[in-house]
Amino acid sequence: MDETFSSIDLVTQCLLDSERTSLFEKVINNVVKPGQRVLDAGTGSGILSLFAARAGAKKVLSVEYDPYVAELAKKNITRNGFGDVVDVVLGDVRNLDLNENTAFDVVIMEMLTTGMVDEYQIWSVNNLFKKGYANDKTIFIPCKQETFVSLVNSDFNNHDLDMRMVKHLWSFLPKQEISFMSNEEILNSHSFNKEIELSFNFNKVFSINKVGVINSIYLRSLTWLSEEVSVGDTLALNAPVIYPLENDINVSSGDKIELSIKYDFGNGYRNFQVNANKF
Repeated sequence: MDETFSSIDLVTQCLLDSERTSLFEKVINNVVKPGQRVLDAGTGSGILSLFAARAGAKKVLSVEYDPYVAELAKKNITRNGFGDVVDVVLGDVRNLDLNENTAFDVVIMEMLTTGMVDEYQIWSVNNLFKKGYANDKTIFIPCKQETFVSLVNSDFNNHDLDMRMVKHLWSFLPKQEISFMSNEEILNSHSFNKEIELSFNFNKVFSINKVGVINSIYLRSLTWLSEEVSVGDTLALNAPVIYPLENDINVSSGDKIELSIKYDFGNGYRNFQVNANKF
């Protein structure tokens, strides 16, 4: 089964995330020009397609994987008077097949998760370039994601039980007790204007800045909607992630920890491998 977030619950969460949605509207209004062809990959509610149509796009192709969500998007688009501009297609952008010589001026694709661990944005971007639907002139919204990692101590106590599991720290959830034990390093940075290797490896030595116990890593992402507009943690985007280590590491200030991370983009945390060693 695919690990995806194509549920109506998250679609609504994205729609109601005013910070995220307003920034997308701002960038779409700045980027989309009259007469352009736009692809909205993973359209959800359809609101980003509506922004593109309202900005003057000649044609918008809205692709949605979930049949129920696609039907709702189609109704929203028709209800707002853009049914002649926006075509909703049921499909998967990872293997999308269109007519020959199809190319898009702008691609809107918000299938993002922190570190691109869960969602299939990179797979989808690669397919667009392989099929020729995107080229070096295509503008992507967002254009880049950066992810950062640090070593931390996190409280995994829940109802007086030690519950160690991956935690997505959505901003509307109760705050978690986290002690940052190291400097922060960039894990990866990806521009979406080219094909990207699906397998990722990271190896870095971290300097410890306090006495304590390291029991997890902390991931956070920054998404660049354009070269000038970035967005961090919102209600529905870039939730920081706590990932527990297999073994606790007792450390003192000045210690060095070698951290290695290996995963395939889009294959979820079942595929996420982390090793941390003191030397």
